Amino acid sequence: MTIRTVPAGNGLAWLSNGITLMLKNPGPFILMGLIYTIISVVPLLGSLALAIIGPTLYGGIAWAARRQDRGENAEVGDLFRGFQLEGKIGPLLLLCLPGVIAGVVLVILLTVVILVSLAGAGMSAAMESPAALIGAMGVGALVLLPVMLALGLLVFALAFFAIPDTMFVSNDAFAAMKQSVRACLANIGAVLLYLVVFVLALVVVTGILALISSLLAQVLVSLVAVPLAGASMYLAWKDVYADSAAELPPAPPAPETPPTPPQDGGGMVA
Repeated sequence: MTIRTVPAGNGLAWLSNGITLMLKNPGPFILMGLIYTIISVVPLLGSLALAIIGPTLYGGIAWAARRQDRGENAEVGDLFRGFQLEGKIGPLLLLCLPGVIAGVVLVILLTVVILVSLAGAGMSAAMESPAALIGAMGVGALVLLPVMLALGLLVFALAFFAIPDTMFVSNDAFAAMKQSVRACLANIGAVLLYLVVFVLALVVVTGILALISSLLAQVLVSLVAVPLAGASMYLAWKDVYADSAAELPPAPPAPETPPTPPQDGGGMVA
């Protein structure tokens, strides 16, 4: 597979074209974002579920974006297409491993920082004065923040191109993740511009909406940010993995419900 190196400005194009794609048929994309948001707000279980099935759902959004990009109409049911396509659910679920492992590592590191801080400040002093604990955690936080950033970037690099690649082409999740890192490194300018603009936009919009209601901010941002992430992910993959995208056959139609057999009212034919 050939990986293209594209101009840094293409990172902005992935976002702007993703917005344009969604605006052609906004209803299904907004509903997909709503479903994702509803799952996320379920206490504890929602976060755990998304940690596992999140890549599969994003693969479904990428599938919907591909359909819309090819002149078809995206549907809400496309969100779950990764669960329906033969041979895809296993590799897509494996794509959750980097995020899950990174989460476990962060929990362990945070626990170590807290325990070391408690030991340094003295257990009794820390319990009597939270400021003493916060002060003791200062050095640990300075170490932890760069580690969190590095882990976040690594998880992103492993998943960004791997999700659409696994959804459309590859059935080998680990090969797709390795290829995704290569693609990110080959297009570091475009990827970083994409990330910085996307994150800054989310922070600004969330901050403005939070002045009205923090819950409203979370819901409204998720309704747009989640489908935009999936759509722009597809467009980035199409741009960088041009050969694979060109070889894709048309998307198969959604499975139809079998017709109901005619009813004769229970009578017998003479």
